[in-house]
Amino acid sequence: MPTPTTPAHAPPHGERVAIHCDATSFDAARAEPLRIAAVRLRGNRILTGSALILRAGEDGFPADAGARLAAFLGDRPLIGYFLDFSATLVERLIGAPLSNERIEVSGLYYDRKIKTALKHAVDLRLDRMIADLDLPVRADDARGTALAAAMAWLRLTGRG
Repeated sequence: MPTPTTPAHAPPHGERVAIHCDATSFDAARAEPLRIAAVRLRGNRILTGSALILRAGEDGFPADAGARLAAFLGDRPLIGYFLDFSATLVERLIGAPLSNERIEVSGLYYDRKIKTALKHAVDLRLDRMIADLDLPVRADDARGTALAAAMAWLRLTGRG
């Protein structure tokens, strides 16, 4: 039987997971997750119908949250905005380090913008990136931010 950090099978080729965690603070060492949203991408499609949304209840996350999240992620590459923060919270919830490849969309966005920035600073705020890439999403919660990361990745890699 697979453990929370060992997927039952390899994910389909080309699948990735966009993930985001809302938390009690921005200090990853002390923050408690409030909501985690993860949505799979297959090729150039975002599979919103099968998204995993975990919400903290009065007593924290459901007892099986770590196992459910580990199974959902498998060994798929992770896509996110402020991804290291989310990954740290996920690792605490799962109880093991993540070995998944990580793709930070703000880094991809920066690489694109720095080529044309001339002597201007690149604004890496998520709302600015969403507007600049003309993404049809609002990142006002964990689900919206995960979707924004997925859409940004598709746009920045020429897949969408």
